[in-house]
Amino acid sequence: MNLRATAEGTANYSKGFAGSLAPGHFRQSQNLWMSTIGLGSYLGNADDQTDEAYRRAVIQAVELGCNVIDSAANYRFQRSERSIGAALDDLFREGRFGRDGIVVSTKGGFIPFDFTSRVRGRR
Repeated sequence: MNLRATAEGTANYSKGFAGSLAPGHFRQSQNLWMSTIGLGSYLGNADDQTDEAYRRAVIQAVELGCNVIDSAANYRFQRSERSIGAALDDLFREGRFGRDGIVVSTKGGFIPFDFTSRVRGRR
């Protein structure tokens, strides 16, 4: 399994929507065919309800022709990346979409607290 988007994978993803989306919906940049709309994951509460809403939104977006997903470890205390990962895992496990067809944009640098674990305060 590829661990990143590829020219062939994104081309195949875009071809799967031929005739069902507006002409020009997918554009090529840096050899990747990307949807002209992406899904971001910066906003929202750091809770299970928001995690599930993001998981469902990512699945629906990919099913409808969006193959650009934006996230970062510091979005929602690491929960956005985990929700996106869960959604993509569901899609890939079902075999309807491949990892090589989805562009995931993330950032490095600032690593926030992981609020899924208990945080101890100072004494």
